Amino acid sequence: MDSEDNHMSDLGEVDNKAVEKALRRLRRYDRESRMLVKRSEDYQVLEEVFDLPTLMTLHSMMNSKIFKYLNGVVSAGKEARVYWGVRETGSDVAVKIYLTVSAEFRRRLPYIIGDPRFKRIKKGIKNLVNLWARKEYRNLKTANNAGVPCPEPYTVKKNVLVMKFIGEEGRSAPLLSEIAVNKQDYTKTLSMVRKLYRNARLVHADLSEYNIFKYQKQLILFDFGAAVDLAHPNAEDFLIRDITNINRFFSKRNVDVLSLEETLKRVKGNKF
Repeated sequence: MDSEDNHMSDLGEVDNKAVEKALRRLRRYDRESRMLVKRSEDYQVLEEVFDLPTLMTLHSMMNSKIFKYLNGVVSAGKEARVYWGVRETGSDVAVKIYLTVSAEFRRRLPYIIGDPRFKRIKKGIKNLVNLWARKEYRNLKTANNAGVPCPEPYTVKKNVLVMKFIGEEGRSAPLLSEIAVNKQDYTKTLSMVRKLYRNARLVHADLSEYNIFKYQKQLILFDFGAAVDLAHPNAEDFLIRDITNINRFFSKRNVDVLSLEETLKRVKGNKF
């Protein structure tokens, strides 16, 4: 059975009172989150994130013991918000909720159209958001199976993706952009790009210093929603852009970088 369907209960059987109770609980967690400061902003964010269908999805996941509760926001963007979830065992998970009201996803069509894995695209922003969530889940699963350091995906349903939490006590690991870097970090980054390309047959397509964690001395790629199959017509252009971004970042940090041509050779070649 596909993981997308695992642990899911029939939404039609969700009790209204239970939904209301869960809504109150989620609103309380979000208000108490360290990243929500202004009360005037809280209500707007809650309306965007916790609409009824999303709430029902979260409630079904709680009932299926995918996680016990949410503890607050870890990161927030125009397309999604990541929450710190806690399991029955006390272990942490990252719960990524894609905003079903965000028009940003319309700009993401070039990363879907042309990818042979996603030939059927239903009309409507919610369908596009749900497809994007499944796309990131599938990309993470493919990359993880290929040995690429990235968060392990656990499950996805509609616009909610649950994956391994990278960090400790509800705080995500530092980004590459936030720390001192060296030549070894540059080499490791190119090695991950190469492994993603050759083993997973994927191009990240949105790679920068802002979506690479450094945790316990290891570099970890994340934000795989834009990643495309090598058969995508723009895969080569996306790869060049990824490498250009990485070279620009490390060069600014006074790390010697390879030329674009040499980097492409190493990423695609048999020897690194």
